[in-house]
Amino acid sequence: MKTTFHNRYLKKLAHKEPVVIAEIGLNHNGNLTEAIELIHRAADSGADLVKFQIINAELLYSVYTRSLINNQPPQHDDSMITFFKRFELTQSDYVKLQQTAGEDGVVFFASCFDLPSFAMLEQLQVPLYKIASSEITNVPLIKNIAATGKPVVCSTGISHSYEIEYAIKLLQGGGVNNIVLLHCISLYPVPPHAVNLLRIQHLQQKFGLPVGFSDHANDNRASMMAVASGALVFEKHFKLSDDHDCIDKDVSLSPEAFKRYVDDIHMAYTMMGDGAIDYHDAEAGVARSARRSIFAAQNIQKGTIVTEEHLTLKRPGVGLSPLYLDKIVGKKVKRDIIKDMPLCENDMD
Repeated sequence: MKTTFHNRYLKKLAHKEPVVIAEIGLNHNGNLTEAIELIHRAADSGADLVKFQIINAELLYSVYTRSLINNQPPQHDDSMITFFKRFELTQSDYVKLQQTAGEDGVVFFASCFDLPSFAMLEQLQVPLYKIASSEITNVPLIKNIAATGKPVVCSTGISHSYEIEYAIKLLQGGGVNNIVLLHCISLYPVPPHAVNLLRIQHLQQKFGLPVGFSDHANDNRASMMAVASGALVFEKHFKLSDDHDCIDKDVSLSPEAFKRYVDDIHMAYTMMGDGAIDYHDAEAGVARSARRSIFAAQNIQKGTIVTEEHLTLKRPGVGLSPLYLDKIVGKKVKRDIIKDMPLCENDMD
């Protein structure tokens, strides 16, 4: 697992190569068999990491949640707790999922939302942690994660700048020196006008940390553009099939669509190139045929002092560059040069 984590995450980050996370989340519906199959399919689809959400419903929601959200007088209603309890898995389940991920060559990790879930992940010795957007103000949780010193991926949806800054301070103060922020818009799905990809560069500039993209868009264009903005880590929800009934189905990709997603991210990364201004060897043949050289506009006898009337600029670019035109004029030729042949540097005295 250490080797997998190094190759699939640390090494790619160090080389500024894209890392893709299959966000399984709660799409397993509380079913271990579904969860295992989701890992298999995500690995086959090109994911580097598989991420789950580990929740304890009774520690996540108040029994007065519905009335409080609706600004109504408090009324006991545990329906939210009951709903989310169906997505809970046991520690032994997560042990099996971690083993499955290791066998499939992908990294298992999770978002945790409470301290008992964090403690369980520590027992599993996960190599990194995810802080969900909703937990960026969960100071006790962040402090405990920070104390591990392990790498952290931190989503920044529904977050103010000062909240992100405080979370980073807690993490770095606790000894975490590998933090990736994820630009995230907490809409499911997010409409194009709300994607706000310029926020990626803003996060990079303000906090000086690597930034990725938690993608809730309906197609792959947002992530491909995020590559151009410098995003390195990409998180996308994952489901078993187009008709898989799961909690995040509206923003999740099937294995086939996820494979295209991974391919598109890597294609965008390839298209970015290295930024060099000089052209590469692959263009040398084009340059040779399309560029101009200095040619003889007429027969030039040996010993002639070259004037502009002796010269013309034509394709192909196999002789002296036109940039040398002023240096050629006034020089004496050392050999006969017939019309329509290129001049070379060793033709001149």
